[in-house]
Amino acid sequence: MSEKTAVKTREKLVDDVKVIACILVVLGHFFQSMTKANILPENDLYGWFNTTIYYFHVPLFFICSGYLYQKYSKVNSVGSWYRNVAKKALALGVPYVTFTTATWVLKKMFSSSVNDQIGGLGDTLLLHPTAPYWYLYALFFIFLVTPTFSSVKAAAVGLVVAIVAKDLILTGGGYSVYAVSTVLSNEIWFVLGMSICVFDVQLKGRKIQGTICGLLFMILSIAVYMAEISGSAISFSMGLLACVAVILIAAGFEEKFGRGMDFLAKYTMPIFLMHTLFAAPLRSVLIKIGIENAVIHVVLGLVISFAGPIIAAWIMKKTKWLEFFLYPNKFIRKVS
Repeated sequence: MSEKTAVKTREKLVDDVKVIACILVVLGHFFQSMTKANILPENDLYGWFNTTIYYFHVPLFFICSGYLYQKYSKVNSVGSWYRNVAKKALALGVPYVTFTTATWVLKKMFSSSVNDQIGGLGDTLLLHPTAPYWYLYALFFIFLVTPTFSSVKAAAVGLVVAIVAKDLILTGGGYSVYAVSTVLSNEIWFVLGMSICVFDVQLKGRKIQGTICGLLFMILSIAVYMAEISGSAISFSMGLLACVAVILIAAGFEEKFGRGMDFLAKYTMPIFLMHTLFAAPLRSVLIKIGIENAVIHVVLGLVISFAGPIIAAWIMKKTKWLEFFLYPNKFIRKVS
């Protein structure tokens, strides 16, 4: 399949999973900001919700990326590796630099009212990426070291390597350099996505299994939180169970998801990149003009977290050249 054809092809299941993950990312960042600003109380409900979604929302993104990478790319030689790295450097690098810089500027401008301070621009871009853009940073380095699998045997070897990498992190190694630690931590999710494609795992028709996994995850997440059990191994196990549940449920109810999911699927990238750029300034403005009512903050904050990026993406598409900062590969047919 050509690159042009691949770009035009939409994977409904992948779109649905990405929408779910994107919504959870937005909610996680939003409620974190609300509690840090003392607008909402940091109670057990918040603590459980925040802990629980962080088990699996970003891993879902990595799984989706790995699946699409394996299905629509062929990277098994030095030449194809170079072309892929160049393409990903552009596709990920432009939005990463653009929106990290925008976030850095806003945090410096409103340093007195932001919840989390930020370091120097160079340090933030190159060594210690900020949320949520660390995902793009990590994904680039994963593409840098991961070829596509040419066979089931190659996928099995890839899974073993990813498990060893995860084990290194779980046992306390590989943390000295962020780029290394993030690859070791997240390679397993990416390779699991690739393996779903290679092994041709049949996901549809398993909504009962997905529902059971989901209920088990919910029960365990409450038990783990109430018992104050933590650790990398627990987080990984819980994340794996949750990802299985979400993917199977999404596959089982794929035909029942309405137009709302299809609409949001078109804007997961803008929402992911820009939700904090809209929500944080709005919160600061409301506080500065004396509005501290939690209901107003939550309603307006959630609306702007989704509507703001969607409107911005629509404007960027209409102006054409601005869309380059979201989807640079649309403007460059071939990277040599």
